[in-house]
Amino acid sequence: MRTDQAQKTSAFISRSRIIPRDHLFVPLSSLLRSNPLIMRLIDVKTLKLKEFFGQDIPPYAILSHTWKGNTEVTFEEWERAAVDDAVKYKDGYAKIVAACSRVHDDGLQYLWCDTNCIDKSSSAELSEAINSMFAWYRDSTVCYAYLHDVKTKDTFAQSRWFTRGWTLQELLAPSKVLFFNRCWTVLGDRSELAEVISGITRIHVDALKNRSTIYDYSIAQRMSWAADRQTTRSEDIAYCLLGIFDINMPLLYGEGPKAFTRLQREIIKVSDDQSILAWDSRYSDDPPLSSVLAPSPAEFRFCGSIVRDPETQCRVYSVTNLGISMNLALIETFITGLVMVGLNCAVQLQSEGGNQRLGNCIKLRRHFRIWIPLCHSRHQVYVRSHLPASKILLHKAYPIFSRPSLTDLFLCLDIRQIAIPQSPEVPQKVLHHSPHLHSGIVVTISSGQLMPLGDIFSEVYPLNNISIVPLKRQGVSTMSHLLISSGSLSVIISVFWNTNGLPEGWQHTTIFDPNLQTTSQMASQAEWACFFDSNRQYLHTKCCNNTFSMHSLHRKLKEACAEKMSTYMKEGKDPVVTVENKPLRDMFGLSHIVVHVIFRESPNLIDCKTALNRG
Repeated sequence: MRTDQAQKTSAFISRSRIIPRDHLFVPLSSLLRSNPLIMRLIDVKTLKLKEFFGQDIPPYAILSHTWKGNTEVTFEEWERAAVDDAVKYKDGYAKIVAACSRVHDDGLQYLWCDTNCIDKSSSAELSEAINSMFAWYRDSTVCYAYLHDVKTKDTFAQSRWFTRGWTLQELLAPSKVLFFNRCWTVLGDRSELAEVISGITRIHVDALKNRSTIYDYSIAQRMSWAADRQTTRSEDIAYCLLGIFDINMPLLYGEGPKAFTRLQREIIKVSDDQSILAWDSRYSDDPPLSSVLAPSPAEFRFCGSIVRDPETQCRVYSVTNLGISMNLALIETFITGLVMVGLNCAVQLQSEGGNQRLGNCIKLRRHFRIWIPLCHSRHQVYVRSHLPASKILLHKAYPIFSRPSLTDLFLCLDIRQIAIPQSPEVPQKVLHHSPHLHSGIVVTISSGQLMPLGDIFSEVYPLNNISIVPLKRQGVSTMSHLLISSGSLSVIISVFWNTNGLPEGWQHTTIFDPNLQTTSQMASQAEWACFFDSNRQYLHTKCCNNTFSMHSLHRKLKEACAEKMSTYMKEGKDPVVTVENKPLRDMFGLSHIVVHVIFRESPNLIDCKTALNRG
C-alpha cells in the first residue's frame, strides 16, 4: 500500500475501533477473523463512501493506478469534498470520478480506490488494509488499470505503472484487468496483452492468463517478478508482496530493509521451497559473505526459470536461534573453508526438437539442480558466500552427483551476530569477476572410466575437491570463461557469444594447475587478463572479442601447461570434454550451453600445492 501520507510511526496508535497496543504482535489473520475489517466503497451514483463488512460486500470494481504526490485525494478530503471546492480541482478527484463513470457504464454500483477508501491516519486500519489488499483485488468483479502516462499503445511498455511495487498484486490478483490510457480509452485486457506484458515485466505468461496458477510458481520465480519494481518507502517492497506469498504480518514502518527479511522468515515458516535461497549477489563489490537471506527482491532478478526440482526430496527446515536448520547435500571444494550445498530447486531450460509424425516442434524441458556456496564459520554454522559465484548449475545425470552425503547444518541469518570467518582462499585473479550475471554455461560433471565406443561407465570414481568458477560472464560479441576442477586437474572452457546471444564457438584446455599459478606465465599479461572480468579495460579489446582470439588464447594456455600435462595425455587420463550441439534457453530466451566434463584420473589425494611444487 502506498504510504507517503501515512504517519511515520512503528507502533499502533490507541483510539476507538483501533487494535490495542498489546495486540501489536498478534497475527493479523487472527485479528481479521475476530474483528472483520470495514471495507469502504464509493457509490458511483452519489460519490458517497459506504461501509461494508465481511459477507455483505456487494459486487464492485477496483482501481489500479500510480500516485502523483499531493494531487491525490485522501479519505479526509473526499469526505469534505461536498463543502470544499478545492478538493474537486485535484487531478486525483477527477481520476476517481472518471472511474466511477466507467463503473456505472459497466453496470456496477460500487468502486474501491486505495487513495480515498482507507483512513491512512490510522496505523491500525492501514495495516489491516494492506494485509487485506490482495484479497480485495482478487474478489473484485473487474480491475481498471489507469495508465495516466500512456496516450497510445506505442507507449504502453514505458508506463510507470509497470515499475511500481504495489501494481504487481494489482496486475495478478483480479479475475479481470482492463487497461486504460490517460483519456480512459480501453487498450485491452490482461489476457489479450499477456505476451506483451510478460515481455515488459518478466512475469510468466501463464500467471497472467490464469491467476489461479500464481502459487504454483516457486518462491524465486515470484520474487523475480518484483525484482525491477520500486516503492516510495523501503518497507513497502516487502509489504506489497504479502498477498503474492499468502502471508499476513504486522506493519512496522521505520524498520527499513528488515521488513523484507521478516517477510522471508514468515515464508520459511509455511514453505519447504528452498528456492528462497537461490538468489544472486548483484554487484562485484558486494560483501563476499552475507546472510543466507536476500536483502531485497532485486537479487532474484535472474531467477525466473527456477522451479522446484522434481527429482529432489523435500525436507523440513526451520528457523532457530542459530539460523535456518537444514539437512542438505554437501560437497567440499578446493577453496579453503568453502563448500557447496544442493537445494531442492533447479533451473528449467528448454530446447526445441522436431517430430516427423506430428510435423511441428516440441519443447524439451530439462532441469539443472542449483548449488550455492557456503563458508564455514563455527561448529555447524555457515554463512552465505558469493565467492567465486552466488550459485552454480549442475546436472545429476551420473550417480556421483545423484546421492551426495546429507549434512545437518545451520545457515546464518545475521552475520553480525557471529564471528565472521576469514574470506575463502580464492586465487586473487578470480576474486573480482561479476557474480551476479550468469556465465551461460551449465555443467554436467563426473569422474570415471568410459566403456569403449560409448558413454557408459566401466568405473566410477568419487569427485575430489570440486570447484566450478565463472571467470568471465557472457556478453554480446564476447567470450565467457569457466574453470572446472576436480582433484589436481582443471578445465578452462571458453565460449564465444555472437550478436544474437548464441554460442558461435567453444574451446577448452586442461591444466595441472587448479590455483592458476603456472598459467600466469602466458606471454602477454593482457591476453591472460582476458580470462577475467576484473580487467575491464580489456573487455572490448581485439584480443577478447572474436573466435580467432579465443583459439589463440587457448593455444598459448596449452603451451604454458604442456609440460605438466604431457604425462596425463600420454596415459589417456586427461578429462573428456564435450558440448551439446543445441543450446538450451530459459524462459526469457537467454541461451545456455551444456558442457559435459568427465575426469578420468583416479582421484589423487595429494595436496595440490605439493604436487605443483614437485612439478
